Amino acid sequence: MPSEPRYFLCTGECVKYEDLHLYPHSHIMGDLRYVVDEGRKVTALARYDVSVSAANVPPLNPEIDVLLIGDARGIRCRSAGCKNSQRWEIGKATFMQLISRYGYNKEQEHERIP
Repeated sequence: MPSEPRYFLCTGECVKYEDLHLYPHSHIMGDLRYVVDEGRKVTALARYDVSVSAANVPPLNPEIDVLLIGDARGIRCRSAGCKNSQRWEIGKATFMQLISRYGYNKEQEHERIP
């Protein structure tokens, strides 16, 4: 997890623990974690099985159903009655990891331009 936990809310904000009280009507859909992907540390969204109220203390060891590293759309809040849906976007480190995975470099780009 990043040095200071950050929580991903159903309203699209990503906030520190100390700021959760500012979003009492939101739900925590997950938290940010560092994972190693092909030897490189990248940020992922750990989506919880059950979304929890931001007005409560977040669970210490929530059940995680997926770690989202790349872009994702339509991530639905799982709190009863909440209709919010959000998107998670790729971070810079993850983007660079994907670029290097596929062997891209700037010189090749210049070769492809007609």
